[in-house]
Amino acid sequence: MAESSNANTTVSGLKTDDTSSGEVEEVVMPSTTLDLATSKSVADKAATLAKPLAETQEPIASSSAAPMVLGEGYDLSSLLTFDPESIEPAASKASEESGPSATHGQLQHLKALLSSSIETLVEDTEEIKSILEDIQPHLPVTLQVKLWPVVTLSAYRSRVTLAHKCQRLNEKKASLDAKTDTSVSTAELETLRKELEDLEERVRVTKHLIQNKEALIARSHEEAEGLKAGLKTDLAEICALNKQLVTGQDEDDEAEIAEVDRVRATALRALEAFLQ
Repeated sequence: MAESSNANTTVSGLKTDDTSSGEVEEVVMPSTTLDLATSKSVADKAATLAKPLAETQEPIASSSAAPMVLGEGYDLSSLLTFDPESIEPAASKASEESGPSATHGQLQHLKALLSSSIETLVEDTEEIKSILEDIQPHLPVTLQVKLWPVVTLSAYRSRVTLAHKCQRLNEKKASLDAKTDTSVSTAELETLRKELEDLEERVRVTKHLIQNKEALIARSHEEAEGLKAGLKTDLAEICALNKQLVTGQDEDDEAEIAEVDRVRATALRALEAFLQ
């Protein structure tokens, strides 16, 4: 029963105000009057329920070196329908198969670039740099130490260009020296002149021999003509003697000759007797 006097009664966070008129007025109490311990307990429970849901929103990351966990203490294998590690070997095998093949192709291309002329290399080394950056993880450090300096060759472009120009200038200077230095040519000229003198002397001697031969041939012709004339005379005399011969036997001819010989012998003996 409500008393006639003013009385305030608090029920479940509601305050009733009894007035003298007998009416009951309900007044809503501020939220600060709620039980703080109860509110804190409810908030803790809500946070606990929300924590796993929030953590499941994070991306799933797999690693062969670390267990696949959710937050701390949550193993993804309990949430998945398959073993995450079961797909790792296949992916690793594919990577191992494709990796060396691609690296080998790039190494072959790098070899072709390094085989080009130095003039081409110093013009642009960006392609070589790009290849080395791609295959660097697959190369031993000792090889990298020898390959990476090639990237800096473009810095020597001006020096290489200057060196080539100097080479061309040296070649031109050598040609100029060869044109202006006539010592070798002068010595060769003197040798040729000496050879010419020797040849001229041989020609002079040869001409003299030719003249002697010509004179000898001329004299031979003259002698031949004289012999021919003498031969003709002898033939004429023989013909005349032939006409004077008496025809007969050989014995007659021998007797004729013997008679003539006796005359010769008589004359010879007379001369010898006189000389004694």
